[in-house]
Amino acid sequence: MLAVGVEASAQDASKTPASSWRPKEGVYAVPGKTFEMRCGELGDAFIDFADNLIGGSEYGCEVRKTTASAPGALKIEADCFDAQTEQTKRELIMLKRVDDRSFSWRHITAGSKDRGITFSYCPEAVQELNREDKARSKAEADQKRASEPTPKP
Repeated sequence: MLAVGVEASAQDASKTPASSWRPKEGVYAVPGKTFEMRCGELGDAFIDFADNLIGGSEYGCEVRKTTASAPGALKIEADCFDAQTEQTKRELIMLKRVDDRSFSWRHITAGSKDRGITFSYCPEAVQELNREDKARSKAEADQKRASEPTPKP
């Protein structure tokens, strides 16, 4: 899973005014019959504001700018990498609050718009697994950097 983030603190949507809404950080999946299964596979999408990353299983976006475009809506300008095409492109992503646990996500890329898709926040057990996986990956990266020889001037 690729990751890209937005520098901002995560806020619980139920405790913030609609005009400054932000979805909770974590893993999301498409609601429906397969929701639990999709969450069990660490979801369809993720939001990581602390590291300025958002994305899904086949792409990741580095957030360049986030703007509250309307009450309960965010406009995100991002550079997104698609693992299938191995290309990075600039995208405009629109998030719109559906309820305290769900939002609609639309991509607008070079003049083409998609219809959007709704994602719902996965259960806390999945969120904990995701946090553990993120911490493990960070520790491994730190260990790898520490074991690399320092370049000589």
